Amino acid sequence: MRHKKSSQQGSVLVVAIFVIVVMGFLATSLVQVQWSNHDTLTRKQLGTQAWLLAHSANEWALTQVYPLTVSPAVSTSVSTVCSTLNANQVSSGMSTICTVDQLTCSQIGVLDDVGFFKIESTAICGSGINQVQRIQEVWVRE
Repeated sequence: MRHKKSSQQGSVLVVAIFVIVVMGFLATSLVQVQWSNHDTLTRKQLGTQAWLLAHSANEWALTQVYPLTVSPAVSTSVSTVCSTLNANQVSSGMSTICTVDQLTCSQIGVLDDVGFFKIESTAICGSGINQVQRIQEVWVRE
């Protein structure tokens, strides 16, 4: 039962090719997982920035509706200020990848002679496949 040496010479080559192919597939899958993690992290960070910018736009709108320096007795009505709010008035600061796309204020109803308004802001961050949008709303009363 002796095996001839000449019949076993190619087996190392087959094993080496098999190992190279398996390692190549493993490396490819690891690169895809790493890219996916990077993409998820980018979207998460952009989403947080958009959420904070939309929140800041709503806070800015509230300072326009209820200014701190004016007494309540002489302040203008919410409906008057509400009609002048728009996204062009909100500065996104130093950010070049985020903008306030919309800032709207609309009356949603009246209850016991008190008007209720909804301020809604939409912020967009990123571009292309990594573009995210966040919308926030605040309700105010007159």
